[in-house]
Amino acid sequence: MARRLAPVLMVQGTTSGAGKSLLVTALARWFARRGLRVAPFKAQNMSNHARVAAGGEMGSAQYLQARAAGAVPEVRMNPVLLKPEADTRSQVVVLGRYDPGLSRTPWTERKSRLWPLVRESLRALREEYELIVAEGAGSPAEVNLRAGDIVNMAVAREAGAAVLLVADIDRGGAFAHLWGTWSLLAPEERALVRGFVLNKFRGDAGLLAPAPDLLERWTGVPTLGVLPYLRHHLPDEDAPLLGHAASAEGPRVAIVAYPYASNLDEFWPLAELARVELVREPAALADAELVVLPGSKHVAASAAWLASSGMGRAVKEHAESGKPVLGVCGGLQLLGREVQDPEGVEGAAEGLGLLELETTMDPQKTVRRTRARFAALEGFWAPLAGLEVAGYEIHHGHSRAGGATREAMAGGLAFARGNVLGVYLHGLFEDPAVQRALFGRAAAGLEAEFERLADALEAHLDMDRIEALALGESAPAKAAGTAPGEPPGGPRLVLYLGGARAGKSAAALARARALGGEAVSFVATAEAGDEEMAARAAAHRAERPAAWETIEEPRDAAAALARARHDVVVLDCLTLLVSNLLLDGGEAAVREGVEALLAAWRESGKTLIVVSNEVGMGIVPTVALARRYRDLLGWTNRTVAAAADEVRLVVAGRELPLG
Repeated sequence: MARRLAPVLMVQGTTSGAGKSLLVTALARWFARRGLRVAPFKAQNMSNHARVAAGGEMGSAQYLQARAAGAVPEVRMNPVLLKPEADTRSQVVVLGRYDPGLSRTPWTERKSRLWPLVRESLRALREEYELIVAEGAGSPAEVNLRAGDIVNMAVAREAGAAVLLVADIDRGGAFAHLWGTWSLLAPEERALVRGFVLNKFRGDAGLLAPAPDLLERWTGVPTLGVLPYLRHHLPDEDAPLLGHAASAEGPRVAIVAYPYASNLDEFWPLAELARVELVREPAALADAELVVLPGSKHVAASAAWLASSGMGRAVKEHAESGKPVLGVCGGLQLLGREVQDPEGVEGAAEGLGLLELETTMDPQKTVRRTRARFAALEGFWAPLAGLEVAGYEIHHGHSRAGGATREAMAGGLAFARGNVLGVYLHGLFEDPAVQRALFGRAAAGLEAEFERLADALEAHLDMDRIEALALGESAPAKAAGTAPGEPPGGPRLVLYLGGARAGKSAAALARARALGGEAVSFVATAEAGDEEMAARAAAHRAERPAAWETIEEPRDAAAALARARHDVVVLDCLTLLVSNLLLDGGEAAVREGVEALLAAWRESGKTLIVVSNEVGMGIVPTVALARRYRDLLGWTNRTVAAAADEVRLVVAGRELPLG
């Protein structure tokens, strides 16, 4: 018997910044509170905010989602991570490790190498957990990117996921975004969209009527709730700390947001402990008590920006006035005198000279979790002396100290000179001991934020319905992919009719995914009589999940149904079945074969989804055999329709239920 794979609930967005990551984090905690073993998944993330987890580095958002789910973060949860180094270039991290070859490969040529790794990672997680909460990227309606998609509907189709489509109503146009996104999807993709969520709402939700009802009437997809604009301390993937609930007390901390700044998410506790701000103008440092140079994905580019913007001079003046400066990872390298790059990793650069350091870039990337102890320090940093802290390293290169600069941690992990401190260790401010030492108190922590988010879902979304969708239980009648009036447990026989290339097969496949996930048997009645038919069959096979069972049976459909391992079976199509039987045994063979199929279906108790052509609306054929075939197929369609729980006509990709 095939091993049951965990269902997948997927969150996709109408735009970037719609709130996908936050919603997945909240859902992961909500389902974990229900006692389920939950794992997050994002096939491909583009972000310079990364964490070190089991297997290497992964996107920070998925790391936090795993923490919210109570799962151990691991790289299979984010198998592909793109870290931008320039407007047209990114470092590609595959299963936690930097891949130089793929980083040089054009985007259009990457899918063939990455998609198998994505599928394998997703399947492995589905075998080990009870529910996967997946996240898309950007919008699934970006039709220019559809051919190379490995993160949005490609994942949803592979897993037969129930998709929640979320829109940011704060930016306006949310209902147009939802309807437009749904409309641009292929028919089989629309069938996977099971609910809409409106996010970041401020005001009276009662004023939204009648828009949600109209949207459901037009699409068949219900709006499952309206989330308010949630103020929280968790880092936002695209703009950490900006727009978050900042403290009104504590020292003013200015974090310099140069181009390709990385791992800004590690400073999330400062939003509670200090008056923290991301700054890009030199004047913004005037009243700052602490200046932070964060990590950088491209140190040379950041050094050039510091010089050209005047920010470098402002940081020097801040340090020369006796106020503290901190550099983290790339920020540490920028505090030094120079960065040498003999291997051409990023490029050489001249630093600020606040630390007497020379850094040499190394093609070998350091990715590890680390514990280390601070040596004696001066001024603002003195309370850290003797503290053992835990963090993570993600960097190229190593640094050497000279002059008055000395090691603040053994092994070249940190350096200090007066009030200027540089550390290679990320995550310093996430350590409660460091928080108490520098700010006199500790932040509430991640757990409190995870719980608040889950509580918000409970208060504002129809979580009973979302839970039913996620776990594949019977959902309310109007959920996408479920026909109004459908009997409990789903229909036992569904017939999809339509003209050639109308989208009926795609609709049937989507319905099968919604009902059976990867536990589906597919009965193919086509015979590859020539190269063109063989190519068509191969293309159709590639559209189906690899885990589906395929039974090639051009004539004995009843026997194929009896052999099918799964409880959901697709037969595609009656059109070719009738043709094959007619040519082999005449009209009697057709009638016997169709009656045998229906008898086998009634005996099996399985759900059968049948595809057939509607051929009776064209002109009368001039050839006798063609007229005979048309009449027999018409009889077959009527016979199957009479036994069916549901008949749907597909015209130009749109489904019409027939009474």
